[in-house]
Amino acid sequence: MVEKKNRKTKKLTVDKSIEGRRIDWISRLLGPPPAGELSLGIGDDAAVWKPRRGYRAVLTVDSQSEGTHFLPGWLSPEEIGRRAVSSSISDLAAMNARPALVLVSLLLESERTESYFRKLYRGIAAACEDYGALIAGGNISRGPLSITVTCIGEARESDITSRDGLRNGDELWVTGTPGLANLGLLHLRDRIFGGSSSPEIRQAVAAFKKPRARIVEAAALGRGWLPHAAIDLSDGLYKDLLHLLNSSSNQGGPEVGIVLDKQAIETLQPLGKLCSKVNRSPCQAALEGGEDYELLLAIPPGRATTARRRAFDRKFDLPMTRIGTVTSDQPGLWLKTDSSGSLKQLTGNGFEHF
Repeated sequence: MVEKKNRKTKKLTVDKSIEGRRIDWISRLLGPPPAGELSLGIGDDAAVWKPRRGYRAVLTVDSQSEGTHFLPGWLSPEEIGRRAVSSSISDLAAMNARPALVLVSLLLESERTESYFRKLYRGIAAACEDYGALIAGGNISRGPLSITVTCIGEARESDITSRDGLRNGDELWVTGTPGLANLGLLHLRDRIFGGSSSPEIRQAVAAFKKPRARIVEAAALGRGWLPHAAIDLSDGLYKDLLHLLNSSSNQGGPEVGIVLDKQAIETLQPLGKLCSKVNRSPCQAALEGGEDYELLLAIPPGRATTARRRAFDRKFDLPMTRIGTVTSDQPGLWLKTDSSGSLKQLTGNGFEHF
């Protein structure tokens, strides 16, 4: 009788490339997705997911590239990763959608160390965890430092807020302080505030380095304030107001314009205090700034009650400021320059991504 030997099937192994080893490390970092969230995720050719019943998928993509959005030495690897995720998810906030999945395409020069890569990706993963989004896949390749983040969210169709809903009489409100991030950028690039490091300057630099997508704030505003239109402020107030106007006019409805209140914009703090240090107009700083990732919303008249404003401020510790009005009497974009109601038609620039 011939005794049979126990045979163990050997697992085939191959030498892993740098990309393969990094994907393995990412898989260990993230761990398995929660049950029911993904049918297939990292490790297959594509991810498989579907929104909850009654929800629509909402998709967006954004890139952050060294030399365009930031310069070497401005941000830590973790800050670069977090900023890339926040800038993309901010588009979902404008649409009042919940982030669900993220796909990350990463270009990285070969001379970057493994430590740098891991710090960068930990920043990406930490931001996704903060926003409640799963990393479902992506790509890693060699090239000049750039992160492209595709975000997939979900929302009930009745809750989605687009750019094209401006109506006569709507009030224009902003979260936070538009223009502050651009002052932070200018200080990092040109040291416009010299060697000073006041709390206000640190706040401006943090607004640029560590933007926050207003996901939970947008959900609260969607429930109580019922915005007709919204946009996130990535191109500067001037350009993004034009985006709202153009989107609404393309729908074929009555032509409307926007009248901004200069005095209201100049009350934004610490924007006003910082602009006074460099002899710059706070209104100009807000109009021409960019990458604030705050929300600009068109709110029906009467919805932004004192009680709602106080409740919002208590919950989020975030100012909401009314900066203008939508009107059918004055097509175009205008600035009310004083209390007498004098109007000046606006022309200008915003943040340039090229």
